[in-house]
Amino acid sequence: MQRAIITIKGRVQRVGYRDFVSEIADKMGITGSVQNLPDGKSVEIIAEAEKKVLEEFLKLLWAKGDSSIKVMKIDVEYQPPRRDYDFFEIIYDDFQKEGFERIGDAVVFLKKIHTVQVEMLGKQDQMLGKQDQMLGKQDIMIEKLDHTGKEIVSEIRDLRGDLKSYMDRRFMRIEDEISEIRMKIGMSH
Repeated sequence: MQRAIITIKGRVQRVGYRDFVSEIADKMGITGSVQNLPDGKSVEIIAEAEKKVLEEFLKLLWAKGDSSIKVMKIDVEYQPPRRDYDFFEIIYDDFQKEGFERIGDAVVFLKKIHTVQVEMLGKQDQMLGKQDQMLGKQDIMIEKLDHTGKEIVSEIRDLRGDLKSYMDRRFMRIEDEISEIRMKIGMSH
């Protein structure tokens, strides 16, 4: 068993870091406490457990999966255990003051969420407008293709008529030429 006095520096106050630490400590069977330090940028943790457990605990304190928390530095001082904690606890300063701070933080957070939602709705409206434009252009293309298709069919009919007329004249001329040739060689019918 060992005691670790851990100082965490960074964006660790008013972001739920103490609750984060307490949850991990409870899961790992660590006893001790966590509290904000007066500088507004640090948290102190007193943790007692086996050395291997404390080493794993220190790795988790970096809170890599939480974007609101930004741990910049961790200092550790090991001491012999005192066994003066039965569980892990969060030490609050003035409960009323912290309560109002958390409410203020929640308001700021909710405003950020609202701003993001408004921005997303604006972008969604832009995308829908662009989709409407694309659908309008598709309708115009379909009309053009339909009109072009009708023109092509009409053109093919005209070409078939012209070709038929041309071929009919050619065949009549060939037949006339064959008849003349037969007459000249004495093969008239």
